[in-house]
This record gives sequence, C-alpha cells and structure tokens, in this order.
Amino acid sequence: MLKVANTSVDDALKLFNGAGVATGLLVPTATGYKKSIMDATLSVRDFLRETGMHEYSTQKQGLKRYVPANFVLPDNCVKTTASLYRPVTKKGDPRIWFSKLTKYCKPTDLLAMIAHGGELYVFNMSNQDVVQSFGVPGSCPHEILAECAEVMSPEASELLSKLKKIHAQGYVPGIKHGDTDVGMTLENLLGIKPNADKAPDYKGIELKTSRKLGKAVASIPKNKKVTLFTNTPDWKRSKFDALGILKTFGYVENGRLQLYCTVSNIANPQGLYLDAHNEIDLINKAKTDKYTGDVAVWALDVLKTRLAEKHHETFWIQASSRVIDGKEYFQYDFVRHTRKPNTVNLASLFDAGIITLDYAMHIKPSGGVRDHGYLFRTTSDKFPHIFPLERVYDLSK
Repeated sequence: MLKVANTSVDDALKLFNGAGVATGLLVPTATGYKKSIMDATLSVRDFLRETGMHEYSTQKQGLKRYVPANFVLPDNCVKTTASLYRPVTKKGDPRIWFSKLTKYCKPTDLLAMIAHGGELYVFNMSNQDVVQSFGVPGSCPHEILAECAEVMSPEASELLSKLKKIHAQGYVPGIKHGDTDVGMTLENLLGIKPNADKAPDYKGIELKTSRKLGKAVASIPKNKKVTLFTNTPDWKRSKFDALGILKTFGYVENGRLQLYCTVSNIANPQGLYLDAHNEIDLINKAKTDKYTGDVAVWALDVLKTRLAEKHHETFWIQASSRVIDGKEYFQYDFVRHTRKPNTVNLASLFDAGIITLDYAMHIKPSGGVRDHGYLFRTTSDKFPHIFPLERVYDLSK
C-alpha cells in the first residue's frame, strides 16, 4: 500500500526515527478516500498494538472503537477522532479512518501517525509546509516530537562516561590480531569477558566497534556495509535448501562453486530479489532462464524479533588505528547511539532496499555447503531509516 504514496516513505521514516519516535504509516487510496475507509495494514496494527493504542485481534466484528486524535499542522493541532473497527462483512479486515480527514489530505498522500498521551497525532508528509516545519523551533510538529523524545538510560550514561575515560588514555595496544581486535580490545578495557553468547554486551547494550575510515568524523563512514543480524530461512516453507540455492544460482570461481552476493528489492546479476509486499513473509524470489519463482522464505515476525533483540540499544563505536613496531593500537573516538529499531515498518525497509540480504556460501570438498550465515545488512548512511538515532558523541568532549 505504501508503494502508491506520492512522496518518499524513506524520508518520512528517517525524520521520525531521527527524533526517536515510533510511527505508523498510512496511504489513502482513491477508492478508500471516497468511501472513508483505509485498511489497517499489518504494520499499522503492529504500531497501534506496540504503542498500547489498540488491539485489533481481540476486537469483535461490527464494533467500533473511537480514539482521540489530532491533525498536526505547522502552527496548530486540529482535534479529530480515529475510528478503529472490523466490519461485519467479509472477514472483518481491520479498518481505520479519521473524522474530516479529506480536509487535510488527498488520495495517495503519505500519513504518519505517532502516539502520545493516549492520543494519535497525524502528520501529512506530502504537505511540504508540514514537513518543513519539523525543523522550526516552536512549530507544532517540532514541539510534539520534542515532547515524545526519550531521555538516555542510566546504563547508557554510565557506558558513555567509561568510553570517554578510555578515549582519554590515548592509543592503547590491541590484545590480539585481526579484524576482531578493535572490538575485543574495547571489551577488555570495559571489563567484559569474551563469550559466544548472542546477548547484548554491556548491561543490555550491544557494542559494535569498527576502525574509522579516512578523516575523523562524528559519524559512521557513509555507505559502510553493516551486518544487523543473521537468520536462517524457514527451510520447511522454502522451495530450495541451501545446497539447492547454491547449485541453482551459484557460480564457479577458482574451481569452486560459490554464491557471494547481495539480494535487494531489485534483481541482482543472479536474478535474485526480495519481496515483502504481503507484510507477512520476506520472500527471496528469482527470475532467470533456469528458474522463476520463490527461492527462500523468512517470517517477518521472526526477523522483527531478531532485529529488536539484537539492537534494542546499541553503541556503534569508531576507533582510530595506528601500527607501531608491527603492533596495532586503538583510540576510541566517536559513538553513535541507537535505540528501539523500526520493526513496525520492516516490510517497507526491505521493499525500499534499505535492508538487504547477503548470501555467503560455497561448496565443501565433501559436497556439503559451507555458509557464513544469512546476513541481513544495511549501509551506515541508512541508519536513520532503521534506528531512532539518540545522538552522535565525540568522546573527546
């Protein structure tokens, strides 16, 4: 449904995530606009449930619930009412509508909802006056987002303080060698014991540490690929197993059959692409001379859980690196603090190519498959689309 929006869904997600505020997105179709009906899509239902505003699954058909709501304009909010219901007809597919909505939008406009104080606030993201007012202190959109912003947790504040002290030590010697040294050295300085547990590293906070590329900047390097999490397909519902994927779509390099590629919303050279249109499953599809159809399936609810668990709160830490007498030294310079990833709109993130899948597999001499995980990745410049960004911190200050 969001694909028919007449403005950028990506920009809307980036704006609200940048403010640390969860949002639900709606687009009235021409038919729905005329009949005063909008489908409460799965992402909208998730948003209303997770914000405590409404639970459609327990609502009886034919009954309506009315929730106080507001149309947010640049200089004021207009009171309205949201109707949340399941009609008696058909299967009782969830519906939503706002009283007098047609005065404040037109068909295919992108509407963003946030929940605050037991009320819904509706922003027309296709209205440039509304969008531009977000950056104007004192405007209605600016003040509402400021009220909704959360404060830093005590655990995050404690960790930030420790990282500033570690930065003040200057360059410290790495404790090992190789790519993981920058992270393991920091964990050692924080007193974190090495373990293979998937749980967050520091009092519920995930630590992701990397070497800084190029000149020091208070952000993660633009377009740097980042692995968010790994997750195996639901093989029982997939058309292929791992070996079948490799044999059908792999290629031979240096005498070895392998498949190392990124799969996104647009078909790659292997003919593979992702489809999350039904908002229930992420489906890796293919269109090639050899095969056209579904390849592998992941339940979106499972992927939402993995993303939420892995990055409930994360410190993305940059370190400067220098080599002295053959040994690597690190100074930890910047932190990018993210919280509560945008799981409600995960399907849209796949459909927009913001989150992608990497296959990393090859055939073993035994004939079996060696894979390095099914990697769900993004690029660092797309963080604001996925994570409510708390702040970027310069550890020298």
